[in-house]
Amino acid sequence: MFRLWRTEKRLQEKLEAYLAQVMSSLGGLKDAFPQGLDGTFARQSDLANPVHELESVADDMRRELELELYSGKLLPESRADMLSLVEAIDRISNIAENIVEFFSIQKLDVPAALHADVEDLLRKSLETCAAMSETVRLLLDDLSKIRGCAEEVDHLESQCDARERRLLRRLFDLDLDLARKLHLRELIGSIAALSDQAENVADMVERMAVKRRL
Repeated sequence: MFRLWRTEKRLQEKLEAYLAQVMSSLGGLKDAFPQGLDGTFARQSDLANPVHELESVADDMRRELELELYSGKLLPESRADMLSLVEAIDRISNIAENIVEFFSIQKLDVPAALHADVEDLLRKSLETCAAMSETVRLLLDDLSKIRGCAEEVDHLESQCDARERRLLRRLFDLDLDLARKLHLRELIGSIAALSDQAENVADMVERMAVKRRL
């Protein structure tokens, strides 16, 4: 078993905790999304974005982790890689918050004909993020398993791409005004961006593992 760090236990703990918080923000998105589709956010103008607080906590944890990285014993190159990785993971919780804002702020109304496909795209994107999370955890556990996990992320992201394209075709076949179609396209693109960013993170982890073995 080959691990990224052997001595920086506190750094490992902070990264694990931060990753768990980011995944919690995705859990908040999963729970809140049906309320967006069924119009709950549109009907209740004072309903807060439930992902915002989770993302805010993740931001605080990210800053603490960055301070730990600057004050730790990692070599400069390893430190730079880790800072880039943390920033890349942070974008995932930001995307999750922005998706809910399509409903909580922008009051987007998704046609019922698209509900099932939109939910399916979100489900697959969240599945990709879960695989990404496991890839990051392997940095702390066993580098030898990272490549296989990263390949799974890539496979899931490809499935998300296919779903996104199919959903966009369905969207533009609907009898809706162009402005609404473009608004809905932004939502679909944001959901797909979760899987895109998850793939970016997994690719970074794989490169870090390769560099560590050199």
